[in-house]
Amino acid sequence: MSKSKNNKNKHLHPASILYFIVTAAKESVSFIWIFPLLVLFVHEQMSDQIPTVVIGVVACGFLLMMFLVIAFLKWRAFTYEIGDKVIYIRSGLFVIKKRWVTPDRIQSIDSTIRIYDHLLSTRSLTLELAGADEASITMSCISSEEEQHIRATLQMHLEIDSKDSNHESIIQLSKNDLILHSFLSPKFGIILTILSLGLLKYWDMMREVDHNTLFTYLSSWFGTNWIITTIVLILLISFVLSLLLTFGSDYHFYMKKNSKGELEIEQGLFEKKHRTISPDRIQAIQIIERPLHRLLGYVSIQAVVIRNSKDEQHEKTISILPLIKKAKASSILESFTGYEQSRDLHPLTKGATFHYIVLPFIVGLLITVPIILFVPTHYRYFASIVPVALLSLGWMEYRKMSWNQGDHYLTVQYGILSRKTVIIKRGRIQWVSIRQTTLQERKQLASIKIMIASGKENVKYSLNHIPSDAALRIYQNTLKT
Repeated sequence: MSKSKNNKNKHLHPASILYFIVTAAKESVSFIWIFPLLVLFVHEQMSDQIPTVVIGVVACGFLLMMFLVIAFLKWRAFTYEIGDKVIYIRSGLFVIKKRWVTPDRIQSIDSTIRIYDHLLSTRSLTLELAGADEASITMSCISSEEEQHIRATLQMHLEIDSKDSNHESIIQLSKNDLILHSFLSPKFGIILTILSLGLLKYWDMMREVDHNTLFTYLSSWFGTNWIITTIVLILLISFVLSLLLTFGSDYHFYMKKNSKGELEIEQGLFEKKHRTISPDRIQAIQIIERPLHRLLGYVSIQAVVIRNSKDEQHEKTISILPLIKKAKASSILESFTGYEQSRDLHPLTKGATFHYIVLPFIVGLLITVPIILFVPTHYRYFASIVPVALLSLGWMEYRKMSWNQGDHYLTVQYGILSRKTVIIKRGRIQWVSIRQTTLQERKQLASIKIMIASGKENVKYSLNHIPSDAALRIYQNTLKT
């Protein structure tokens, strides 16, 4: 592997020390809990001589200085060298790591433009490599010219492909789509819940206080209809905050398929991400229909992808389409990923109603009866909601559970309030098991559990209480290559 003499021992931009500070802080999570104990010990021993504020300031300053020194040393130790179809990277403080990155080891090259990158006209490059542990390399704060140089070294035809991609279809989210997406996303509900609970807690704490409270001011500002006006304001603030978060994460979202068959996804306002997903990395496709999405005919699409990056190993899925009309989802999936969604799904048999409906209702009764008998207050009668709620949830799960095992794809549909459809390509299943209890055996039912590879944690799907012959067929199909 030859190395160019003009590209020896390059360092990253000094601003990348910020990245190494964050990395050092993440790596210290396992032992950082010792530090507060030491501070507490010093406070117990020397609180008479040294004020508590001084101890806290000195402790925080020492911790920040330690992270800064470690980050600086890591930045000094990280060097790279670009050669002919190879990049040589050297990193590590106490244990020196030397890695040669060649095109045949590359799974994807992703770029991220963070807030400070906008100021410096730089970006971070993440090289996803084939391998298990530490199979990703992040190069922070490099110039756009250096990015093109690295991409050209590892992917020789990238510039030609980008020029010839005008005829390829591109899916973009408009501003109206983002506004609708922010309203339908769980962010809106989470923010609304937090604001409502916070306001109710404040009212509970301040209602017996004599001096003026926030509610007194609200009633004086908005008059007799101040309660309705306050509710409308909370809804408006929740929507605005959700909109800001959505624009921050999904602004200028587009997805295209390049000439190599890879998906290229770009999104973000303050932190702009550009991801490349090869078809070989896609393990499954998830189509998610939340209650409001189903009402308006929209879905979101996610992909279960093998993740080797340390920062993303705990993320099991990647959003490839945050919002799309349900009628268009199947055709888009087939044209961009090759995955085919089966329409002929098999529902559960009547024999499964005992497990999904009757059994949860019985459990609910076993919980409710002791509460009604032994709890003295009138609130005990609210416990009667438990069996009805469990019966309703079991009925919804029973209605949504369905599947289809085709020649090339396994389609599984499940959920309670939201409906999820999973499409798994044959050969992507890593592990499968069948379980059959005595009660299931009497009704010729079985449960099957499927696991597919993702990041650090594998993704598991279950088909519970389906006909035993269908479970056996799914199991036998996974053995085929």
